[in-house]
Amino acid sequence: MTAKRPLLLSAAALYAAAAISAAGCAPGGYYNTSRTALDSLLTTQAEMMRRVGALERKLDATREGLQATRANNEAKLLEISQRLDVLGGQLEESGARVTRLAQKVDTVKQRLGSADSSRATRGAAVDSTGTPDPEAMYQAAYSDVAAGRYNLAREAFQTYLRYFSDTEVADNAQYWIGECSYATGDFAGAIPEFQKVVQNYPKADKVPSALLKIGLSYSRLKNSAEATKYYRMLVQKYPKSSEAAAARERLAPPKE
Repeated sequence: MTAKRPLLLSAAALYAAAAISAAGCAPGGYYNTSRTALDSLLTTQAEMMRRVGALERKLDATREGLQATRANNEAKLLEISQRLDVLGGQLEESGARVTRLAQKVDTVKQRLGSADSSRATRGAAVDSTGTPDPEAMYQAAYSDVAAGRYNLAREAFQTYLRYFSDTEVADNAQYWIGECSYATGDFAGAIPEFQKVVQNYPKADKVPSALLKIGLSYSRLKNSAEATKYYRMLVQKYPKSSEAAAARERLAPPKE
């Protein structure tokens, strides 16, 4: 719109020139009339220029408003995009949690299945004549240990020893009773159970393990004197065993 200003000025100049030229040969009344027309034209031109200027200012304001609106929209779109990214991350985390929960549910189902299997095995531990089956009874108790059901396992092994205290695996059964107490944090209760392995089955393969666990139980009870006593006994009687190597490590002074 600013290009119209030179055209308006040129038209006014031509009109003024024509009026002046005509004034030289026209009567005075005509001159006055022409001048009045020129003044009116100039006034009209000034009004038009004022309106054009107002329109230009409105256009500028509108342009600035559009730019501000666009910038605001872009900022909002960016914020929405960031929120979507956050929501996407939360959804992924929720999905991972659901997966972990499903895995835990599967683990529980497996344990319940193992428990049912264990109960079924215990039911089969007695034959048709009512005589307990030693192998089935031992395996049922051991399955409880493997599944972490230490209280059930301890009771099952104690029952096993009431019936079969002189089998080839009787020392193992007594040892696992001590292990069940140790695993549940009953270190004071574990010690006499491990000692029964040493006393009742002195030639059994589980004696070195029982001696080591007695020492460890005393260590957990902060009784270093008794722990050292059993570590030394283990090293002296079974020097080549892996349990003796573990005992030596605990007897060695701490490195500075």
